[in-house]
Amino acid sequence: MKKKLTLAITCGALLVVTPAALASHDGGGSYGGSYGGGSYSYGGGSYGDNLRAASYINGDAGKNADVDPNSSCYRPDQYDMQAFSSVASGNPGNNNVHNDACFLDGAGNKVGKNIGATFQSSGTGYISACPDPDGAGPAISRLRDLNGDGRNDSCFQSSYQEKGIAGDFEYHARVNNTGMAGSQDVKWGMDRDADGRIDGYNNDSIKVDWSATGMSGSSWSYGGW
Repeated sequence: MKKKLTLAITCGALLVVTPAALASHDGGGSYGGSYGGGSYSYGGGSYGDNLRAASYINGDAGKNADVDPNSSCYRPDQYDMQAFSSVASGNPGNNNVHNDACFLDGAGNKVGKNIGATFQSSGTGYISACPDPDGAGPAISRLRDLNGDGRNDSCFQSSYQEKGIAGDFEYHARVNNTGMAGSQDVKWGMDRDADGRIDGYNNDSIKVDWSATGMSGSSWSYGGW
């Protein structure tokens, strides 16, 4: 497991939660993101160039032992080496990787009500779960196969989670792999036109190296895709 945080996005909506210092887990490399600045309005709120995207791997309360147990939007672990899930386990998969993300304002508060955002996967693996943000409420989610290769590679959500449970004020997806060795890059960021494709700036990323044993991987640096 390697780690770390990254960068930006802009746009507005509800504030919640207090910041914790941005820190890295015992060293590690920083995975990808970009920040474009600008000013946008969403959900009746307006934010300038101080909004930041943060995407991280959730260790699922110790189920994924490779992940920093303190991984969060404020202390993101962004790299995992994971063993394939069994085909029989279905979706999201018995060895799925839990990818969470949030937008942070300049004070470190989580925002995101009515901010559309997308998880977009490339490389091996696929997105195996794209939960609806608010159940029976007005927010929506949409899981898609954009390139037509039979693997879902895009998860759009129109807002952050609001269900009165753990994980509220964040965006959630699960990624999985049942036998295709190699790296999966999952980029997350704002998707203002809800087309399942990130707008091209203000985003953050995680990486998963998949193999039969979960022990294949190496140090890396992010070069974009």
